[in-house]
This record gives sequence, C-alpha cells and structure tokens, in this order.
Amino acid sequence: MLEWVFYFVVYLCAGFSLKLGDDLLDEMERPTFAWLPLAVSGILFGYLMTQTEWDLALLAAIVIGVLLSGKVNRPQFAVGFFFIALIMLMRGIPTVTDWLAWSSILFMLFMASMLDEKGNDWTDEEISPAVFKFFQYRLTLKLSVLLLTIPWPQFLAAAVGLWMFDLGYELAGWITRHRQ
Repeated sequence: MLEWVFYFVVYLCAGFSLKLGDDLLDEMERPTFAWLPLAVSGILFGYLMTQTEWDLALLAAIVIGVLLSGKVNRPQFAVGFFFIALIMLMRGIPTVTDWLAWSSILFMLFMASMLDEKGNDWTDEEISPAVFKFFQYRLTLKLSVLLLTIPWPQFLAAAVGLWMFDLGYELAGWITRHRQ
C-alpha cells in the first residue's frame, strides 16, 4: 500500500516541479531559479520511466510530444532531459512484454499529447470557450489514458499517475497565479 502512495506522490511531484520550473521561466521571469525544479522534474520523470513499460510509454509520449510541438524553448529544460537520461541509464529501461501493444500505446498517447499541445495554442476562448477549456486542461491525453485501460488494464496505474501528475501541475500553476 505504501509503495502505491509513494508512486502516485512521485507523479504529483513530477507535475508540480515541471510547472514550477516552467512558470519560473515564463510567468515570473526568474530563469536562474528554474534550473532546480526542472532538474527535480527530470529526476522524477526518469525514475517513473524506469518503473514499468506503461509508465515508460506514457512519459515518453509526453516528452516526445512536447519536444516536437516546440514547447522546449529554453536552455533550462536541458537539465531535465539530462537527468531523465542519467536515471534511465542508472536504473535501466523496463522490459517491454509486447512491442506491438507498447508501440501502439506510445503512438496513441503521442498523438493525444500533440493534439493537446497544438489545440492549446490554436483555440480561442472568445470563439469557442468549451473547446478552449478542453485543450487548456489537456483533456485529450487524460481521456485517452482512461480509454486505453479498457484494452490494457495493466495501464491503469500509469493512467491514474497521469491524473496525479496533472493535479501537481495545476496546483503549481494555481500557486503561481495566486502568488502574483
């Protein structure tokens, strides 16, 4: 039981530290302070990506989606990628039991992640408030992970982990908005 609590708290902290680092860069314009939370985020991402093949697929899809959407636009993000690679080298990559299923999940999550990133950039709150909110909260990926637990029930922990990640992400964003 305690290992599950730890597992979900790590997801929560990964989201929190990522958003804190991002907000230190963009909202607070304190790039020097962003290095630490982005390093912590990278360590937590790396740790989670070594847990199971499902965590690896989920987080790899997010990383690839963010990279290809152009959201990684500051040098401070490099520390996170460094720590992801370092942790994965130290702990090893989890065994993938079914490459076809794993690749399918990775591809579907990548597409959902890209859709969320691009939808967040393209939507206009005045033209379509509901669509704006849908993409603002990245609901394509969040709903996709839940739907993927139907054919792959083993994916459930990672799916819940994403929701915990997002809770941490939104909590950091809320703190940033109310701090100013």
